[in-house]
Amino acid sequence: MNSIAQLAVPREIRKSFAFTPQTISVETPETVARLHCNETPFDLPEALKQQLTAKMASLAWNHYPDFHNTALKALIAQQANVTSENILLGNGSSQLIQQIVSCFSKVFSTAILESPTFTFYHQVCQNERMSYKEWILSPNTGFDLASFPQVTEPALVVLTSPNNPTGATLPLAELQTLLEKHPECVFVIDEAYGDFGGETALSLVQHYANLLVLRTFSKGYGLPSVRFGYAAGNAALIQLVKKYTIPFTVNCFTEVIVSEALTNAEFIKFQQANIQRINNLRDFVYQLIDEVATPHTFSVQPSAANFLLLRFHDEDLYNNLKFALQANRILVGYPLQNCLRLTIGTEVEMHRVVRLLKKTMAQHKSRAIETNVVCN
Repeated sequence: MNSIAQLAVPREIRKSFAFTPQTISVETPETVARLHCNETPFDLPEALKQQLTAKMASLAWNHYPDFHNTALKALIAQQANVTSENILLGNGSSQLIQQIVSCFSKVFSTAILESPTFTFYHQVCQNERMSYKEWILSPNTGFDLASFPQVTEPALVVLTSPNNPTGATLPLAELQTLLEKHPECVFVIDEAYGDFGGETALSLVQHYANLLVLRTFSKGYGLPSVRFGYAAGNAALIQLVKKYTIPFTVNCFTEVIVSEALTNAEFIKFQQANIQRINNLRDFVYQLIDEVATPHTFSVQPSAANFLLLRFHDEDLYNNLKFALQANRILVGYPLQNCLRLTIGTEVEMHRVVRLLKKTMAQHKSRAIETNVVCN
């Protein structure tokens, strides 16, 4: 037990915690629980993978893919209820983020980002030497229009809904208010987690010339390795961003898999069942965790994504749980100070996490009582 805990956590971290490795229950799982990347835990069935592999094998690998990805773009446009002129395909939404910021850093001098948000946005703005203001989200209510930064010049406004890492969503009515109040700004709505909950802004694309919506197949479709995403927006806006596209961004193998994801009945059924399974598990785990939360220990936020954010008010408890998770080979995200972001994994993984949280809280409470007795 000690050796596993010692290997899992660096010595300097262990020294800073309120207890020693001997007090932790280490279950020595066979595999690491990957609950830090917001991946879906359920891979495609082997039979479906074989179908896709056969289709890829039938392609001419010695030819370039269609330069314009005409067929796939038309299919995506049909799914999004827009025209092909409203669609731009990309190598995952991350590539599109880079492309959009690179484009508008030549047009605008500033951006508006949420806080907190996907850290890649800060990185890209810094790389493009584009200054940014932050819209501070409320820990309790999320998006609050009253706190939206003052706009003194046209800007690129990047919003994520559901937000990463909080899971909060921006209602369409409030988005429309912003679009109409700031027509000189370009709004990018990143819906990477939109398959799990919240309202999609795709229905607004045809009505607002200053709106771009980003979607990815890495989350709800469970295909992060395939690297595919798309932007939907006003045709003129898409044409502007398209000028910054590198050739052959989407390869022919990605085309096959994405096309199957949208048309193959078996694939569609599997994907929809997975989303429902993850959402049900997310809501159940939220209830289990919320039941043991207290005002003095931590809180867990409701989420429309495939993860939950825990905010710790007791720093010792936070450090203790962090140590216990590492010792038990459970990887989670730490996006904010004294916060833990938990990706929804399998039922077994979620059971392990909840059980470990309860054990850690019990140990923490017991030590607090012992300390109080000694002091008295």
